[in-house]
Amino acid sequence: MVLDFAAALCYIGIVWTVGQWTAGRIFAGSHAKGACLLSFALGFSELTLLSTFLYFTCRMPVQGIRIVCIALGLVALADLVRRHGINKATLAVLFGVVGLWLVMLLPGLAGREQYYVYRGNCTDQQTYVEETVALSMHSLGWYESRSKEEIEAVSDVLWRGYCWAVKDRPSAGLMIAMMRANPSGEIYWVVYLYRMFVLAMTTGSLLYLFATVLRDKEEAGLFQKGLWGLAAALYCVGFWGQIQYDIDAVSQISSIAVLVALTAVFIRYAQELTEGQDVAKGQKNPWDRKMYLAMILLASGGLALYLESALVHGALYLVTGIALLMYGKAKLTGRQAVQLAGIPALSFGILVLANYRIVHFLSAQVNTSVSDVRQSWANYFNAWWLGRYGIDDGRITGLVSGVANRILSISGMYNITPNYERYYGLAALALTGLAMFLALCILFCLVRFLMKKTGKPAWALWILTLTGIVAVLGMWAAGKAWSAGKLLYYISPYLYAFLCMPALQIRRCEGVAEKLALFVAAVLLLSNISMVTWRYNDMKVNWAGLGYRGNYPSDMIAGLKMGADFDFDTHQLAGYDGVRIEDLSMVSDSQFYLQYLKVKLTCAGIVWICENDMDYYQEPVEASQYRTLTGNVAVLCAVQDEDGRYGIEIRQ
Repeated sequence: MVLDFAAALCYIGIVWTVGQWTAGRIFAGSHAKGACLLSFALGFSELTLLSTFLYFTCRMPVQGIRIVCIALGLVALADLVRRHGINKATLAVLFGVVGLWLVMLLPGLAGREQYYVYRGNCTDQQTYVEETVALSMHSLGWYESRSKEEIEAVSDVLWRGYCWAVKDRPSAGLMIAMMRANPSGEIYWVVYLYRMFVLAMTTGSLLYLFATVLRDKEEAGLFQKGLWGLAAALYCVGFWGQIQYDIDAVSQISSIAVLVALTAVFIRYAQELTEGQDVAKGQKNPWDRKMYLAMILLASGGLALYLESALVHGALYLVTGIALLMYGKAKLTGRQAVQLAGIPALSFGILVLANYRIVHFLSAQVNTSVSDVRQSWANYFNAWWLGRYGIDDGRITGLVSGVANRILSISGMYNITPNYERYYGLAALALTGLAMFLALCILFCLVRFLMKKTGKPAWALWILTLTGIVAVLGMWAAGKAWSAGKLLYYISPYLYAFLCMPALQIRRCEGVAEKLALFVAAVLLLSNISMVTWRYNDMKVNWAGLGYRGNYPSDMIAGLKMGADFDFDTHQLAGYDGVRIEDLSMVSDSQFYLQYLKVKLTCAGIVWICENDMDYYQEPVEASQYRTLTGNVAVLCAVQDEDGRYGIEIRQ
């Protein structure tokens, strides 16, 4: 674990160094202030595109790509030192993200593998893990030169991982593979280190978005900056960050920082364009021209990491851009229109250059993402819309509580919804009234800009947020509930930022309307703080590492962790030449437990044969027939302890 942690620190340092060098080159003059906040998003985009290109187009193994990235980081660091590009502000961003990352690692350090092996979406988590293992162990050419039987003879984990890599969006898995620099380390621990890092680096992008939207003529004071930092961190450790982690949305959380940074840069660019700062008319403003490149870089990285969210963002930008033109009563020249159209065109071209196979994935997603079959998943993944404890069903307050709970939950305040199982009569009526009052305040916040004149950046964020919410509700009304839930996650940073705005500019909160908005912002921030304490308290009593109960989607297969110990260490098999895994069917949902073992054995380079070999889709795996075991062979069997939990025991 220590070596894996050290490798992760080196990885984070390279991302920051490359990104800081890029930010220093792109953002100059009056726009250089605060650009260091984008260092992680820019660096991560660059390394994602470079790694994807080298692996899938140049067929370079991960070990070679890692050397290229280290060299790139060292060159960038040398140039930063030479140009004095490292100062207190840039180091504050680095240490701030690393500090938050360390805090976010605490649940995993306490719960170990029982906590982070699987969360609320076992199949997706296993997909990403196997993809990471396959990419980290061999080059694309190695797989292409072998048949399915030959690959499965080594490990069926590698075959499935390779199939996901060429049929899916593999860049997130590849970036995890880049972090896995210790071949004898624990793969699930590395995946956890990565997932907490990509969430933590979102703070920089959110702070840049805050600075873009809340630009004041006066310098923000220390208290205001601290409040901005707290709000940005609470997105990552509070409700939105936690739920996106718990549904094992690896690609989704990998793209948040990049796409939020893109949104902030787009808002600045669009504002200047509509105010007459036309980069297409020959103005000699190097920052404008280079900012155009920054948007292409971030858009390309977002497309590579999570194609679906990036495409939704493109649609939101289109609506927001048109609204900004109407708001400023401006018109685009033909050249400007071509220039703006060039951003998605060039970004998609870069993506195809890096990995042309993703075009097939895009086609498949367009055809299936809104299919009726997938919408049934909303019964599990969107159950949290009803609130932590559900609605007051069957009583007079039922309808009202259903509306209020949905508004509160969709706004990120899921965990403060009333507990109707505990309160009855007048108490339940009062709680319903309070919940509905807060829900109405939220709705008021979403329309108050119709009655208030504001700056273009804040107005653009409002339009983008409102457009996203309308799309979510439209999908839900059309019976596409699961698709609506996914879209809600995509716009969650902007809904969160918009609702937080009054608390981030307290000096301007004058009048009843502003104070109501400030009230909503305060409740939102406090609810996210309570989410952190809830998580801490849950860790103390939740010995199985299930996650939260109730309507929260973090116990997809409750019997899996309740009935099995995820604490197997492959170093116990030192000296053995192979492993035979006995039938594990007595363990609840044994196929996931078996896959956990097979992933670990694959990473350790240990040959195995399984009895009753099933994959996590409960389909038979014939790969064991291709292997033979010789020499000193260990037998792994599931043994039940006095508490009824199964653990793995080694026998000869």
